[in-house]
Amino acid sequence: MDTILEAVGLNTYYARSHILFDVSLTVAHGETVCLMGRNGAGKTTTFRSLMGLTPPRKGKVIFKGVDRTRQPSHKMARLGLGFVPEDRRILGPFTVRENLELGRIPGRKGHWSLGTVLEHFPSLTPMLDRLGGALSGGEQQMLTIARALMGNPDVLLLDEPTEGLSPVIVGTLKDLVMSLKLANTTILLSEQNIRFAMAVSDRVVVIDKGQVVYSGTMTQFKQESEIQKKYLAV
Repeated sequence: MDTILEAVGLNTYYARSHILFDVSLTVAHGETVCLMGRNGAGKTTTFRSLMGLTPPRKGKVIFKGVDRTRQPSHKMARLGLGFVPEDRRILGPFTVRENLELGRIPGRKGHWSLGTVLEHFPSLTPMLDRLGGALSGGEQQMLTIARALMGNPDVLLLDEPTEGLSPVIVGTLKDLVMSLKLANTTILLSEQNIRFAMAVSDRVVVIDKGQVVYSGTMTQFKQESEIQKKYLAV
């Protein structure tokens, strides 16, 4: 498979605090890669570096074969990098339909439209006229992912998608991600829920204290009990 997104030796700081240390990873077309690690390991900072929200001081972000390092986030979105942040950022005073429509990116076309999104998110259909702020946490997570898909991204970044969700909603989210995989959606997610990650991912990258400490296929990772215990507290 051809690589569509690549981080090469990312070193990212918040002011004087050095957060990422030479972080490298790749994502191929149609692949689901999971970035795993404890809270504070550097997962969100990696996503922010890829998206252009917190550009690295050193290293490169390669997207579609071109160096996009330090491109602003709105340009990365227009290029086809969709981001679902951990805090969801639903626009509470707007309806579900309006939140979805705001996900459209001018000039980007593809598989995803309001109709196809609702086929994958049937639970949102009866909520189209409800305010985003009135939704439950699980419903807001579904809406955030659906809104990102409305922009027809080439790669979807999901930051801690199961955080704070009940086991029932996590199961629904797992089914959703599997349906996105069947639709050949390329996904990079960060996750602490090891069962969820094992169910949906093709490959795993483990990060600890801002450094990549393991990378391998999911089949390989399932055999790495010591890695799981040491870095994921399993």
